[in-house]
Amino acid sequence: MFTIFAGIYYWFPKMTGKMYDERLGKLHFWLTFISFNVTFGPMHWVGLEGMPRRVADYAQKFATWNLVESIGAFALGLATMVFIYNFIVSWAAGPRAPGNPWRARTLEWQVSSPPPIFNFDEIPQVVGGPYEYGTPGAVHAVMNGDREKVVVPAGGGGNGHGGAAAGNGAANGHKDPQQE
Repeated sequence: MFTIFAGIYYWFPKMTGKMYDERLGKLHFWLTFISFNVTFGPMHWVGLEGMPRRVADYAQKFATWNLVESIGAFALGLATMVFIYNFIVSWAAGPRAPGNPWRARTLEWQVSSPPPIFNFDEIPQVVGGPYEYGTPGAVHAVMNGDREKVVVPAGGGGNGHGGAAAGNGAANGHKDPQQE
């Protein structure tokens, strides 16, 4: 559940071109976190005490904890309503999202939010290694004519993994002989 919400919050600016209300996002997180634990935490305790699962009637000794679980479940529903409200209002009237609101260094965040129909005006050429994301100053791709011609040798990129897609020529020191 938390990962689904996290993914929606992360991708919301890219999908909609709008930013969500961060105050409501934080309220949603804390309401969800607390009500989730109030709902499901006691279920473990009553289960250890012997309450069978999926029964309509239960012993009176479980009544208090089942009431607490029910209150937590309603609070969890309320937290989800905060999320839905934030989602709809932010999409309709939220502030415009910058192209890269999270200052991410991955390629998908290098285009505007929301992205144009074909994402990039031209196909970007990946020039960085797979483990360089997050490294300050690392170049991951070149676009819009800023590239030099790169030759990737057939059968491998020079990185020992084989296959033309496995490596890229510039990152492995291979240049077009015609440019020399």
